[in-house]
Amino acid sequence: MDTQGRRIKKLRLAKGLSQKRLSDMVGIVPTHLQAYEYGTRHPKEEILNRLAKALDVTPSMLQPLDVDTVNGLLGIIYEMHTSYHGLEIVEEDGQISIRLPNTLQAMPAKKSLLRIKKILDDNTYQPYPEYQSAKDIQEENQILPNTGVTVAQEKRWVKEQEGLLLRATDLYSPDVNYNQIEADRKALRKQYPDDSEDED
Repeated sequence: MDTQGRRIKKLRLAKGLSQKRLSDMVGIVPTHLQAYEYGTRHPKEEILNRLAKALDVTPSMLQPLDVDTVNGLLGIIYEMHTSYHGLEIVEEDGQISIRLPNTLQAMPAKKSLLRIKKILDDNTYQPYPEYQSAKDIQEENQILPNTGVTVAQEKRWVKEQEGLLLRATDLYSPDVNYNQIEADRKALRKQYPDDSEDED
């Protein structure tokens, strides 16, 4: 899901602007803005800067979200703050937490987070089979380049993600997109094929 497009649309609607009006302000055709909002196209930096100016936000608020960067986190925090009418960032014993406020707007998010927590807590995937050859153990202990993560850890994460996708259909809106869920599962399998499927 392209959160950049959702943010552009949300900010546009919050300012009471039609797609035509915002397009005119930015100097693009409405079909381009529509494609940005749907996530089928991404604006170049110059267009992004003009969109940000027209929407009265900093360009970083419209950048694609990346949880490893300050700008990406700022965009996430900004969206949460505006959606839930405030939030609190708390530091305790060296850990950072985000607390959602006790507002009506934040209740659906709180309920969804509790359901996600239950799904993750219930995930009982066992990463290792009962028997592994010395070669299997050696291969699974190899570190993936530029990650510091072993092959076994990466496989475990992929299996957990696949399990989460299978069990998380109730987290989607009532019109569940089963095709998208299946596409996500296939993409994970294609990227990290199970060794057992390769054996003859």
